[in-house]
Amino acid sequence: MFESVFQSLEEQILSGRLGVGSRLESINELSARYGVGTRTVREVLRALKEKGYIRTEERKAAVVVYRQAEAGMAARSVLERRASILQVYRTAGVLEPLLLAFCTRFCSEEELRRMAAEIARLARKNPEQRGRACSACLHALVERSHNPLLSDLFASLEIYTRIPFFRGRERFVELVAEQNGFGSLGWVMEALLTRDTGEIAARFGALFRCITAAAEEYLDEMAREFGDTPEDPAKAYCWTAERGRDHYYMQITRDLIDKIGMGEYAAGTFLPTEAKLAEEYGVCIATVRKALAMLNELGFGQTVAATGTKVTVQDQRAVMRVIKNKTFKQDTLRYLSGLQLMALAIQPAALLAYDAMDGAARRRLGRELRASAGIPLELLLQCVMEFQPLEPLRMILKETNKLLHWGYYFAFYSEGPASAELLTQKSLDAFDCLQKNDKQGFANTLAGCYCHILAFVRGHMVRCGLAEAAKIVTPDMLAVGG
Repeated sequence: MFESVFQSLEEQILSGRLGVGSRLESINELSARYGVGTRTVREVLRALKEKGYIRTEERKAAVVVYRQAEAGMAARSVLERRASILQVYRTAGVLEPLLLAFCTRFCSEEELRRMAAEIARLARKNPEQRGRACSACLHALVERSHNPLLSDLFASLEIYTRIPFFRGRERFVELVAEQNGFGSLGWVMEALLTRDTGEIAARFGALFRCITAAAEEYLDEMAREFGDTPEDPAKAYCWTAERGRDHYYMQITRDLIDKIGMGEYAAGTFLPTEAKLAEEYGVCIATVRKALAMLNELGFGQTVAATGTKVTVQDQRAVMRVIKNKTFKQDTLRYLSGLQLMALAIQPAALLAYDAMDGAARRRLGRELRASAGIPLELLLQCVMEFQPLEPLRMILKETNKLLHWGYYFAFYSEGPASAELLTQKSLDAFDCLQKNDKQGFANTLAGCYCHILAFVRGHMVRCGLAEAAKIVTPDMLAVGG
């Protein structure tokens, strides 16, 4: 977590996106933006100060003091990720209109009017002020969703696409205006008042297309001035959905739950010995014991001294006990948040991947669906990721999918995946749409599968006493489709 935040801020300073004199956000704001604790942020700021990047004072925002030796160095740092920046802009243009439309349902009319009025009030202010005000409004809107993944992803996309304006922001604004694709920021923001997904998507989509085209032209100008630079794959966009949840023992616990839910380890049988599990996962016995202790607490196992760990199926009493634990409660809410994000992201991702799924790919998918004992929805998702033209969107799907432990869902069924007929049928319906060349039907039905899982698991958690789960609402696919 330290490395992730440090590298992000260091890269912004070295590239000039955070120029000398720029003020960093407060510790609490950085903590919220990166999804880490305030202690981690303080350690990052201390390290940045030791390297001579920033100056810190008590009760004041940290200030960037590092000055580029030459503009060319900063330009090359940007041009090394030129293709990736543009891919992230296009990904944002695909995802963010849908996310913003979805988030309007959590705001009152008064709040939406206040946002639109704030942007309109700044119509005559400089581009820097308008841009910051618009960004602040949109961040506030996304935060109302009660889904930390949406907020984290939104901030991540914005941070990566920041470009230092060597010719002044006015030049970039000129390039945006030359596209002549939308009225004004006020006109775009007013779409939120309609709560009409189609109108919101159309206006914000027009805005993102113009900004992306302007960014491409600006980067072309930069390359002509400072010389083109080979792309550096190491600087490609990266986003982590599991930040703070990547301890080895937690990964082992989730994998064991997957295998229990999928029927690999049946209820009443014993798991492999601690020594065999340690060998299988490449960890020490102590790590395996921590994983098994968590498995016991979650209600999926019962360790008996000198005998081993017997597999059990989580019952309501176990769930009610678990959700009183702060860590496990947050884990469950993040699982539900991942389902909600996937329900929103899979639709545009499927539309983009659809055209690349030729006859050979569809026949192969059909064979896999008929022959595999796996999960049809997972096979469909893997196909969408395989043919996804936007690499950042592929990463977002991949990272979000890490949160969606299939075994956890199937553990609610007595016979595992074989009992989940409704989800299987919905998944096969999506494949049927693909076979019939129904592009929109394919995307909508895939999204509906994740909506189904979200509603099912959320309902169970609410009944077990996790009231916060009710805030992770199911997207209305009729509203966000198209």
